[in-house]
Amino acid sequence: MKILFVRHAETDWNKANRFQGIIDIDISEHGQHQANLLSEYLYKQIPDINKIYTSPLKRTKHTAMLVAKKFNLNITPLDSLIEYSVGVFAGKNIDEMTTNDQYQDTYEDFMKENNWNLVPAAEKFDSRYQRAIKALQTIFNDSDKDSCILVVSHGGFMQTLISVLLGSKRVWGFQTNNTGIYEFSIEENNIQLSDEGEWIYKQDDYIALNPKKWSIIRFNDVAHLKERE
Repeated sequence: MKILFVRHAETDWNKANRFQGIIDIDISEHGQHQANLLSEYLYKQIPDINKIYTSPLKRTKHTAMLVAKKFNLNITPLDSLIEYSVGVFAGKNIDEMTTNDQYQDTYEDFMKENNWNLVPAAEKFDSRYQRAIKALQTIFNDSDKDSCILVVSHGGFMQTLISVLLGSKRVWGFQTNNTGIYEFSIEENNIQLSDEGEWIYKQDDYIALNPKKWSIIRFNDVAHLKERE
């Protein structure tokens, strides 16, 4: 089995360093160009993609649909793949956060602690982690050893998705470029993801992730952008 995570293509708000969260912004004209480059690259490099899941927001659906058109596939929207709410930061860019007395202290505390739980109305960590578990449970339950799955989601939430996939209780901060590709190969087929986020063998009572059978193939691969932009 292969599973790929891809961040949606660029929006005007991405370019302006503006927090989006669950605000439903579509990709820009430049983002459409990125998504087309992505679709061509995936079709050439990973032509066995046979399932596409996406967050229901416009920027992810639009990106996924351009790829799906190239592969002649349908897309499956999953509410559990949506970006997390960024609370009072929504719609504001970094300059506005650092110069507005109403949000300056909150933003400074957030940057110091890197903790979304400090941001009023933002989705809490536990909620994001449980959504990531639910999304992967849905995807894996509908897959088999021959599946090659593309998941189009968001820069923030993908950090949680990949942490759960790797069996980590820590959410790692890593760069997520627009249309960046994260590819994983999983040779084991007798496993399932528990509601606590632990990978277990279906017929046994222990946890084991064999690194020879769980491989990271690509991590934030943007070769398709570097070649053509």
